[in-house]
Amino acid sequence: TSPAFDRILVRYDVGLINQIWGPIVVERPGGRVTIRDLLEGIYTFFQARLTHAEVERISSLGQDNYRLLVDAYRRRTTQGQLGVLRDREWREGLRRVDCLVDVRWWWGAWVTHNSDGTWQLHLGLMNSARRNT
Repeated sequence: TSPAFDRILVRYDVGLINQIWGPIVVERPGGRVTIRDLLEGIYTFFQARLTHAEVERISSLGQDNYRLLVDAYRRRTTQGQLGVLRDREWREGLRRVDCLVDVRWWWGAWVTHNSDGTWQLHLGLMNSARRNT
């Protein structure tokens, strides 16, 4: 990054997810966060497996949340392109990415500047049905 930063907050606004986990924090103590660090940080954040407590909390926040979460998990784990990884993905269970439901296509990122001189990066995601419109 230019100028160099050793910590960047990545915000996302997708349903209730940001209320549960807060921003993605990408750090490289004593160094400079790179674009690769940002992409890996975002990927790692959304690939984290959900704990039973997290599933319970998500389910309690809305009547259809559990069904939507499981539907997204089934779609992700039964994709044809997974090949031999399909069984492994199925066994590993729910991940944060499943909380995105169908709002999981990257469309960009933008920076906002705060009055205190800090800034943050915002992750732009869109509904998969709108990706070709």
